[in-house]
Amino acid sequence: MATNAPILSYYDPKQPLTLNVDASSKGLGAVLLQNDKPIAYASRALTPTQQRYAQIEKETLAIVFGCQKFHHYVYGRQVEVESDHKPLENIFSKPLNEAPPRIQRFVLQLQKYDIVVRYKPGKSMYVSDTLSRMYLQETVEKLVPDIEINEIQLNAHLPISPEKYELFKKQTESDEILQQIKKINEEGWPLKKEELPEDLKMYWQFRNEITCIDNLLYKGLKLIIPTSLRKEMLQLIHETHMGIVKCKTRAREFMYWPGMMSDIQDIVEKCETCAVNNKKTNNKEPMITSKLPDRPSSKLAPDLFQYKGEHYLLTVDYYSKWPEIDKLDELSSSNTICYLKKQMSRFGYIDQLITDNGPQFACREFAQFAKEYGFVHTTTSPHYPQANGQAERFVQTVKNVIKKSKDPYKAMLDYRNTPLDEIELSPAQLHLGRRLKSSLPTSALLGKPLRELKDNETVMIEHNNKLTPGKVVRKHETPRSYIVETLGGTRLRRNRKHLKTTRVTFQPEMEIEQHLPMDVNTPRQEIRNDPITENFKQATEINKPVQNQEIQIERKSVEPTCSTRSGRSVKVPIKYNDYVCNSISVNSEGKEIYV
Repeated sequence: MATNAPILSYYDPKQPLTLNVDASSKGLGAVLLQNDKPIAYASRALTPTQQRYAQIEKETLAIVFGCQKFHHYVYGRQVEVESDHKPLENIFSKPLNEAPPRIQRFVLQLQKYDIVVRYKPGKSMYVSDTLSRMYLQETVEKLVPDIEINEIQLNAHLPISPEKYELFKKQTESDEILQQIKKINEEGWPLKKEELPEDLKMYWQFRNEITCIDNLLYKGLKLIIPTSLRKEMLQLIHETHMGIVKCKTRAREFMYWPGMMSDIQDIVEKCETCAVNNKKTNNKEPMITSKLPDRPSSKLAPDLFQYKGEHYLLTVDYYSKWPEIDKLDELSSSNTICYLKKQMSRFGYIDQLITDNGPQFACREFAQFAKEYGFVHTTTSPHYPQANGQAERFVQTVKNVIKKSKDPYKAMLDYRNTPLDEIELSPAQLHLGRRLKSSLPTSALLGKPLRELKDNETVMIEHNNKLTPGKVVRKHETPRSYIVETLGGTRLRRNRKHLKTTRVTFQPEMEIEQHLPMDVNTPRQEIRNDPITENFKQATEINKPVQNQEIQIERKSVEPTCSTRSGRSVKVPIKYNDYVCNSISVNSEGKEIYV
């Protein structure tokens, strides 16, 4: 027997003390342990009222019963309390005001004890589980003093009239889902969520916070509203037409039902009064970057502004940021069109014009002007000047430039001649392709010259709209011109613009000259692509051998003289020096001749 030696042990104040408790549907059991040996036992029955407690409340009551029963053992020292109800670990680690009302009442009775609640599986708690099922029929002792703590909590957190209180009780009793929650809460929740009916699964997450007080269900300190009263509660929450956040904050302090936050947001967003009187602006959207045109005078942005009582037309080019300012004679559409035509006569027709919805632009006359000159007229949204930010920002810039300068014309010249940030080119260079002469010394060069190429440097040659690898043979006499040779041996003359440097090493192709019966002592000469005389053609055609077909080898630039098959020296006229090279051939004797 567990009550006989050597199972039952003597109490040792120097050894750690463990209190093992458990609660069944109708009884409580507790055992005091040291070194896994029992010191004392206790059990008792639950009153009919206590039997209707939730399981978590019964387990907490078992801790109260064990501490009070073994008060002389546990008071004044730390005790580890073992329970097979895991949610108790979290409840005892939270502040007192976050616990359900009835559990608050139990926890208050345990404040004088230094206990640490630990979870232990029920299958390992043999003694306390047996005692809770084979309990003594004793219910005389009062575990908790008769304090009307529930009424205090309700009066503090539910400031409603008695009639309303009775209505909540009546509707809770008639609510099928809440009655099922009440029954499961008393009998104990299943081990898995899947074992619950579909309508009750939404209460699984906070099942340990649900308590029943005076036939009303609470989630912590919040009243769970019956389904039939939720619509009325929503109307009361939004009665003063406060915003979504305020309504949610107000509601979550007193009441709860699954999906309450989304219901509150839905009713506020659908409120007609709030929609009409809501002056809150929308959030800022990401900025849409305007597409940059590929040439000047393609996309313009005009706008009208007033300065010192006079009206002006400002036009900005999207590509070059080149501003044009014209003083208007009158604020009419025809006068505005006249000045736009004047600008197009200087810089050409445009592709697109972006304006606001001013009367000068949003009219039939301007639409006819756009159709006649063949450009797309795009207007921005009304009351949204940011859409035409190019022109709007330039109005401020131009006004500031004019205000600070004694000579506005000189100021605008300096602005057009000043390089823009990042691109290091001025509006004049982008728009006109050159710098404008001003009071400062100005270089006429536009851009940086390309680096000179060295002999035998690998380059990519633009030839027949394709890039062909090759190398530099030498620099030509004319500026920025080079003689280059492809991998196939063809020599070409190209401008520096058509030669791109590269660090790639290309494998040379098999040259034709290796198979030619050339005289090794005959030097290779550069032959230019020049038209030769008719007599020279006839001489070469007559002396061409029949048995050997001439083989074309390469195209080279011409030296001042060359030799025919007979050995006669022929001097090429100087005027043919810049012509593209012709090819030369080798006859049966291994001598070079013209084709």
